[in-house]
Amino acid sequence: MAGTEALFQQLTILLVLATLSHFTIKRFRQPTIVGEIVLGILLGPSVLGFYFNVTLFDPALVASFASLGAIFLLFVIGLETDFRTIYTRKNIFVASGGVALPLVFGFLAALFLVPATDVGVNGTQFTMALFVGATLTATSTAIAAAVLLDLGLMRRPIAETIMGAAVVDDILSLIILSLVVGTTRGQLDPVALGILVATALAFLGVGMAVGLYFFRKVVVRIQVEGMKLGLKHGGFIIAMAITFLYAFVAEVVGLSAIVGAFLAGSLFGSTPLREDFTEGAGYLGAVFTPIFFISLGLQVDLPAAVGSAQLLLFGVVLTFLAIVTKVVGCGIPAWLSKMSRHEAASVGWGMTPRGEVGLIVALSTSLPRTTSTWSNVLMRMPSSFSIRAFSRVFSNTMRTSAISAPRVRMAFTIAKRVPPVEITSSTKTTRSPWRMLLMNMSVFEYPVVCFRDTSPSRPY
Repeated sequence: MAGTEALFQQLTILLVLATLSHFTIKRFRQPTIVGEIVLGILLGPSVLGFYFNVTLFDPALVASFASLGAIFLLFVIGLETDFRTIYTRKNIFVASGGVALPLVFGFLAALFLVPATDVGVNGTQFTMALFVGATLTATSTAIAAAVLLDLGLMRRPIAETIMGAAVVDDILSLIILSLVVGTTRGQLDPVALGILVATALAFLGVGMAVGLYFFRKVVVRIQVEGMKLGLKHGGFIIAMAITFLYAFVAEVVGLSAIVGAFLAGSLFGSTPLREDFTEGAGYLGAVFTPIFFISLGLQVDLPAAVGSAQLLLFGVVLTFLAIVTKVVGCGIPAWLSKMSRHEAASVGWGMTPRGEVGLIVALSTSLPRTTSTWSNVLMRMPSSFSIRAFSRVFSNTMRTSAISAPRVRMAFTIAKRVPPVEITSSTKTTRSPWRMLLMNMSVFEYPVVCFRDTSPSRPY
């Protein structure tokens, strides 16, 4: 099918079905992203492709739409965030706990549960386990932001903690991946690692400084001058250009593009143009952001999940650990930072979604040569997994994304409705929110899913 015809056809299908999924999932009082991910699973190789041998979507087009959706979403989230609340000691503390605990337990689970026969030809049991731990470290900023925005909680201090810690989390995950790759190659280049971390931190610092003292003033001035000439959207257009610039630079230095979009949005959060920019980017996001979450579901291949019983056990255990280690690893530091138990539980659950960064790490283990921006410094990744073992790691990322959204809603409901309780002799036996949340979590009700290799030559 011709390029433009395919574009129009696929946009029509995606947008109509996305809207229907919104109406359906809202009847169950769940965030719309849950419906979008499920819709992607139904439209992809798991159902439509497997039972009817139908492929609706070109992965290159879907990936382009999805990238735009993620950019617009994080720009809006940045507008709702005070940049001064991002790089605080509390956020660094929370992010550190949420990186260390999943890394350790993911490593141990893979070391003892993955059969030696499922280790890649260029890897060892130790290196494979290191990569598994690395895939559990990064929170999905986009998914966490979408849930918070859907619940109308972006202005709450809890949400600011989650978003700030998620950004710091991405940086720490970048460092972890660099260390893991250096270890698996038998050498660790401190110079390359230092350059990688320094450029990432420099981008955040310089980007914020230039944005605050130059770009923000330019955008406001353009908007004012444009209004005099009857141009209502001059400032917004330039603001979006700056957003794409920040996304581009973030990709170049090794961070995710959505971190750059988030940083760009935060520059304009305290300007008089915030409401106008939120409305404009909101309309753009309404078109493209659902495609981002649908694209996650399109990568799921349920029929391909058949494997050995030991790998199936590994998938279940890894999902459980991915959730619990984030809840505990982020929740305890939040509680030690003088947040209430309910707020700390909400922070822990808000940090559980995995997505884009985790997939970058997972993909780097299965490809002989990475195509992501990590290659600027790391150049070559070892093939540490067999395809079956890799499928379990990928499925963990998708399951935690699907499970976390309704659980985040539940945690925020508890934090919002129940005031902090002073522990006295009469309240010591009260069931804690941690226990309530963990008792309500069931990883066994969610199917094990599998990665399906997709490329322009192998459409969804």
